[in-house]
Amino acid sequence: MGLRIGAVTFGGLSSGIDTDEIITKLVELQRRPVTLLEDRKTDFEEKLSILQDLATRVRTLQTRLRALDNMNILGTDRSFDEEFKKYTTTSGDTDIITATATSSAQPGTLTVEVTNLAANSRHVSQGYTEKTSEVSTGTFSITVDGTQTDITIDSSNNTVEGFIQAVNDSGADVRAFVLNDGQADPYRIVIEGTKTGEDYVVTLDTSGLAPPQTRPSFDLTQNAENAMLTLDPGPNGIDVESSTNIFTDVIEGLTLEAISEAVGTNVAIQVKEDEDAIVSAIQDLVGAYNDIATLIQEQAEVDPKTNRGGPLIGDTTLVGLQRQLSSILVGVIGEGGIVAAAQIGLSTDAEGKLSLDEDKLREKLSSSLDDVASFFSGSGSFTDQLRAVADTYLKPVTGLLVTRIDGTSRSISDFEDQIERAEDRLDTFEENLVRQFAALESAISGFQQQSLFLNQFLLMLTA
Repeated sequence: MGLRIGAVTFGGLSSGIDTDEIITKLVELQRRPVTLLEDRKTDFEEKLSILQDLATRVRTLQTRLRALDNMNILGTDRSFDEEFKKYTTTSGDTDIITATATSSAQPGTLTVEVTNLAANSRHVSQGYTEKTSEVSTGTFSITVDGTQTDITIDSSNNTVEGFIQAVNDSGADVRAFVLNDGQADPYRIVIEGTKTGEDYVVTLDTSGLAPPQTRPSFDLTQNAENAMLTLDPGPNGIDVESSTNIFTDVIEGLTLEAISEAVGTNVAIQVKEDEDAIVSAIQDLVGAYNDIATLIQEQAEVDPKTNRGGPLIGDTTLVGLQRQLSSILVGVIGEGGIVAAAQIGLSTDAEGKLSLDEDKLREKLSSSLDDVASFFSGSGSFTDQLRAVADTYLKPVTGLLVTRIDGTSRSISDFEDQIERAEDRLDTFEENLVRQFAALESAISGFQQQSLFLNQFLLMLTA
């Protein structure tokens, strides 16, 4: 190995000493504090990764609790008290009518007959040869549900296409389009209401258009009508109407949608509790809980080869989280018919993992749905207590996990700064060593040259 000065390397040319090896060893000795800093940085990075993973798992627990808390599986934003009772519906003929239910519905069977579908007003004009065929100019009026809109037709829009565009731009509650019927004069103007129901009658007035020869002449081809159902068809059946094909307020918690008219056909709508949705939501909660327990347990496991546990073994943040969560599982919840997790089939093993006896849960859902709902709902409930723990650890700024992650990240940043400064000092130290040894080699070289000169001089004197 040689002595480095810029891009030039000297191998102890004068002294015969491996000065490069000496410099390397001296720098290595000086690097020990840096190595310790790097090791500590790596240790903190491992801890940060675990803490971030734990935070992600706790957030997942929050999500699963929220799914139970307001039963997002229903697609609603109502409170858990109202939404825990998940219902499913079946229709005897979904081509005729469909149904959906919320928690306020009641189990049972309803028989329905669809006697009429909702319709909008529709007017169709006589045929024109081309879309660019001329129509009369003047004022065209449309009235929808008592509101009149006047439309000006002039030389800028007095064609079939221009007339349709003027109607669509008018702001009237209608839409217009071209119908091609394939006849000799195929292009017809269609104007129809954008809403269904007998309250949305559309009337047209073309009397303000001239000349009459090119004035559109409209026929009413479809009347505005309400949808009509008969509940419990028969002599005492109940007729109900809706301006659309959707009936939302006829029976509490039940929405019906008429698909097709079927006079004389009775369709059975059945409403029953959807146990599967509730069981699935609780299973998801169990899975999220066990993900947290698994991570904490992994930190506590000791490697027999190294006799060391995980980077966060015995960590107070992890131990505290596990203790708080597990205490809720074995505690008494509320004062209802179900006050313990074990009563609905939830239990823990020696490692703190949670398991669900699905048969036991389904039995309680069938026999004591209200008690199960109370156990999971309201202030101080099972989910409320679990959520409170999760919130304590994930609360912005002050959450226990949040502050640990922030503090650990700052420590890593501090280590990086210290390592960078120490590396700069090492570079300076090495450069100084190189200069000093270069100076030493230069001095030795000078001494050697002087010695050689003296030896030659002495030889000359004795010759």
